[in-house]
Amino acid sequence: MPIRYLNFSIMKIISIGILISLSTSLIAQHEHHTTSTQNPTPVVTNKYKTKPVASKPQKTHAKKKTLTDSKPIISAGVERTVNLVINYKLVNFAGKTRKAIAVNDQIPAPTLNFTEGDYVTLNVYNNLDKPTAIHWHGLLVPWQMDGVEGVNQQAIPPKGVFHYRFKLYQSGTYWYHAHADVQEQEGLYGAFIINPSNKSTPYKYTKDQVIVLSDWSNSPALNVLNNLKKDGDYYSPRFPLQPSLIKFLHDYRKADVEERKKLIDDYKMMQQMRMSIYDFSDIAYDAYLLNGQSKYCPWTAPVSVGDVVRLRFIGAAASTIYRVKIHGSKMEMIHIQGNDVKPYVVDDFYIAPGETYDALVRINNKKPYIIYAESIDTLGKTYGALVSGVNQPVNYQQVPPFPEPKPVTREMMANMKKSEMKHVSEHNNHSKHSAMQPGMSSADGKKADTNMPMAHSMNMPTEPTIIGDTISPPNTFQAITSGTKYQHLSAAIRTNDPNKPVDGIIRMELFGYMERFIWFINGLPDYKAKPIVLEPNKRYQIIFTNHSMMRHPMHLHGHWFILRNGHGAYDPLLHTISVPPGATAVADVDTDASGQWFFHCHHLYHMVTGMSRVVQYSTLIDIVQGTAEPQNYSTNTDYINRPIVREDAVIPIDPALVRHPMAHTKNIWLANFLDVGADPFNNVQELTFKGLYGSDYHKLELYTNEAEINKGKVENADIDIFYWHLLSQFWAAKAGVNYFYRPAKKPYWQAGVGIEGLMPFFIETNVRSYYYRGSVKLDMELSRDTQITNNGFVQFGLRAILATKTLPSAEIGNGLNQLRFIVRPYYRLMPGFNVFSEFEHLQNYGAFRIMQINEGESASENTLTFGLSFLL
Repeated sequence: MPIRYLNFSIMKIISIGILISLSTSLIAQHEHHTTSTQNPTPVVTNKYKTKPVASKPQKTHAKKKTLTDSKPIISAGVERTVNLVINYKLVNFAGKTRKAIAVNDQIPAPTLNFTEGDYVTLNVYNNLDKPTAIHWHGLLVPWQMDGVEGVNQQAIPPKGVFHYRFKLYQSGTYWYHAHADVQEQEGLYGAFIINPSNKSTPYKYTKDQVIVLSDWSNSPALNVLNNLKKDGDYYSPRFPLQPSLIKFLHDYRKADVEERKKLIDDYKMMQQMRMSIYDFSDIAYDAYLLNGQSKYCPWTAPVSVGDVVRLRFIGAAASTIYRVKIHGSKMEMIHIQGNDVKPYVVDDFYIAPGETYDALVRINNKKPYIIYAESIDTLGKTYGALVSGVNQPVNYQQVPPFPEPKPVTREMMANMKKSEMKHVSEHNNHSKHSAMQPGMSSADGKKADTNMPMAHSMNMPTEPTIIGDTISPPNTFQAITSGTKYQHLSAAIRTNDPNKPVDGIIRMELFGYMERFIWFINGLPDYKAKPIVLEPNKRYQIIFTNHSMMRHPMHLHGHWFILRNGHGAYDPLLHTISVPPGATAVADVDTDASGQWFFHCHHLYHMVTGMSRVVQYSTLIDIVQGTAEPQNYSTNTDYINRPIVREDAVIPIDPALVRHPMAHTKNIWLANFLDVGADPFNNVQELTFKGLYGSDYHKLELYTNEAEINKGKVENADIDIFYWHLLSQFWAAKAGVNYFYRPAKKPYWQAGVGIEGLMPFFIETNVRSYYYRGSVKLDMELSRDTQITNNGFVQFGLRAILATKTLPSAEIGNGLNQLRFIVRPYYRLMPGFNVFSEFEHLQNYGAFRIMQINEGESASENTLTFGLSFLL
């Protein structure tokens, strides 16, 4: 019918409808409230238990069309609104009261319970004194609702509120947490449960419990980060597993012939790699928590004999990987990371940050069923129990710990033997599976030729082998998933079309400079990388290779990984893939979303120090540039939990976020190393100081080495003021000026250059060269620390000073001037604090020796110094 014949009333109704649609979009805008903003009354729950937040059904929506000519949104839903108020809270988890971050006064945050198809409004009120944001981990939502500061939204300011609004197209176990600086570590995390809309599951259970595993430090999380940037091994004094001489001898005595050979190989490899063979964790935590409670006050829940309990385990730790068991009982795994899997029975399992595991436990006896979770570094543990009586006694001490883990190098080398990736050139594309291992499966599910020989270089890299992110053409590389804990994992239902072609390959090499605590994807920290641009309606294959000593749980927001582990259409859907040392994981990603998304390691401190990227859709760039219109398209697909969500502008797009997305910026780091000591027998005091101030690669170095006061007289004192530049994992170059005060007769300035680093066998090297009035002086230091016990060391050192020209006024002689031999036993009392004694023999030579004798000084000297070392 021509529009001129439409009734005016009908036109009015259509106009009102358009206005309502526009206003609905605008309501979701980010509001900045002043301090007078009234906070909603949060749902009150028991102080010691995490309980679901109730949400009031408001009204049912009928099916409606989107704003574009795309498929309609399929299912109806119920509107649900929850208020989440973020506040500080005083807690004492480990013997020290300090400030944490709570949601509705709870740690963990309230468990949110919804139903698939619900329309959810989450009003997040920020009562902190700093900005915040909340991410809905594993949920496929419009990109502006994903909750990453600097990527999806500007942070919620203090006294501000953000209205997160989205429809739930999924069911399963998920969680939510802060995504602003390191607030997740401070307590901002909780469970997000979505029940299926049909109310049925392929498995039956009578009780349902959420188990949130987390970790806690008595030091604020930003202090923990600063300590790691001073020294990646800052917390090592507290770890029980150390590669000491005593431990080696202990293990060697107990081992059989084959194990002894492996032990020797482990320690040889450690000397070459210059890394500990027990690098399981970076941080020694003060408490390990289960549902917000430590082992000193364990969480419990009531059950009855005959119950089948669904335990929803959530890895909400900032960096702890847990090994979990239920003492005296097996668990049936049924659901992993939001998706049903083919059930399998386990005695125990590992859960990394970001992961979720749902297991069934059958209560067959009237006894406590103790949940035991131990950190993989063996430092700590936490407990909980399912009890069949209010006053039922629980003997947590009866649970034996897990066996001591083997050295990381052992696992890494075994995984590297299994893993192989091959570059396929134009002339050998027909050999598509030539890199597969016997009995393994390729990315498309085909079996490898069992007669094919295996070849792999066993050289462990000490530098990244890939620099920069690229998207390679299909079939450029071939790889298989190997060395992961997911090898057997199969989805319960079809998850994908394995015959859909791959449009591009993205290699992701995971690596880190552990001592400097800089973490990379493809050789670059995030602040040096540009967004990875993807096209919609494509399939990309990501090949993860882990060349570091640490496990990396890699999480891609807003998408599923289809982990290619040989099950084809039943390959599992994962939002987080934990990649062990030396392992390879191959995953396809279908670009069914829009906008831009964060992609990162879910080890919090790896993420904030470089191991992350932003993934950006080309359509978003077009929208910001004005060459395309936003889409508003969301629909279910043929696969459960795999909606297509392309809602580009549920709130106005911030062009700054698109042009310069950055979750974590480059920072300035400060480190001060201070040695102070005294020889009480000769009235000699000594001081060594080194300060490093700057970003990861560029720093100002201040260095005073062995400044000495002898009987009240300054005998040695000079200071380097150098520009310091990191060259590689173990080496740095430096240059600048040196102010030389003593033993020169008159202080002077001189130009200087140097190099410092760590050679194989842990030989610390510091070589500096100075130029003054035609004389070149070389100051060379070599030292090695040998670990005797967990915290007891002996350092052996040598320092030599040489020059090319004699300058009496500068106290420099031609040739060898001086040698110093050092033996220093020291003991680490706590992170950043050592006590030491040092014997030093000093011997002067040549022209310098003559100068010293003429001035009444001895040609040689022995000192015994006692002192303290600080890392500040």
